[in-house]
Amino acid sequence: MPKEKKTGKRSMAGIVLLLAALLGAVLLVGVIVPELVRWRLGAAVRAGCATCELSLGAVRVHLVPPALACSRIRLTAGITGATSVNLEAGNIYAPVSLSQFMRGRIRAGIVVIDNLNITVKKGDQPAAPPPAGPARPLDLELEGVTIRGGSFLYVRESPGMRGSLGVSGLSAALGPVGTSERLRGAAIAASAEGVLADTGKFRLEVKGMPFPAEPELDVTLRILGQDLQGFNRYFKPLEGLSLKGTLLEGRSETAIRGRRLDASVYLRYRGLGLHLDKTKERGALSSYFQNLLAGAALGRQNAGDGGYDRTGTAKLERQPGEGLAAFTLRGMKEAALQVAKQGGR
Repeated sequence: MPKEKKTGKRSMAGIVLLLAALLGAVLLVGVIVPELVRWRLGAAVRAGCATCELSLGAVRVHLVPPALACSRIRLTAGITGATSVNLEAGNIYAPVSLSQFMRGRIRAGIVVIDNLNITVKKGDQPAAPPPAGPARPLDLELEGVTIRGGSFLYVRESPGMRGSLGVSGLSAALGPVGTSERLRGAAIAASAEGVLADTGKFRLEVKGMPFPAEPELDVTLRILGQDLQGFNRYFKPLEGLSLKGTLLEGRSETAIRGRRLDASVYLRYRGLGLHLDKTKERGALSSYFQNLLAGAALGRQNAGDGGYDRTGTAKLERQPGEGLAAFTLRGMKEAALQVAKQGGR
């Protein structure tokens, strides 16, 4: 056989091998790995939450730099009629270690989430019983999370009644955070801002260590220019309560050290008013606002804008089995209630 023909055959074989390798890489990166990602994420969610369901649209793998990108993400949890959560995101981009991911560990840089919309519905049905065995924790380490352009909606449903309270224009930053042994006891820092009930600009900041048995946490919330009528979509159907007026500034600071909590609230408002439907039974929330308004005139009027300045403080002990978020909210509520009881300063 002439030398030229042998050389041609070897060249052709090399081209075939190269094309096969390229085709294999395309299948691996474009089909096999994305499906493995989809399967592993779904399995991790189901292992950690019995009522959770995860669905993903397109999953893309980037090799340089290593990263995962997902679109049309939806996560649901809970039971309809009790408490349920629906989370939807347009896109998620996560720089990850692919080798660690294939071993069941998630090690990621700054995860960017676009168009995150969260809806929490709370009904009258009892919550789902806890699973028989302990959930398998996800081995997770994130350098940070950035949320760009989101919303949050809280819905309270009872037979024949539906109240809602929402946040729009939501942006947030969190990190580093994780469930791994290294980060479980580490301090976290998180912040979020947006528009509350269509008018109020709010900013929330959380710093500290929430996971140890004796947590240390500082929570600061500030609201500016809130039209109180925006809350009536929640209060009116459920409590028969209508508010009017403007919260010029609201500021709450809460410090948790172990089982102890210290909270303070500062309110500056103008034109505060309340209407109660006589046909409605008064709930705890309505009673709270009645007490608040009863002492409203005792606040010191601010000569600059005609508003009233009021403050309140609270010191609490954490109850057995009380979640950290519930403990924080209870402290903020009790401090606000003291605004009326203390008569303001």
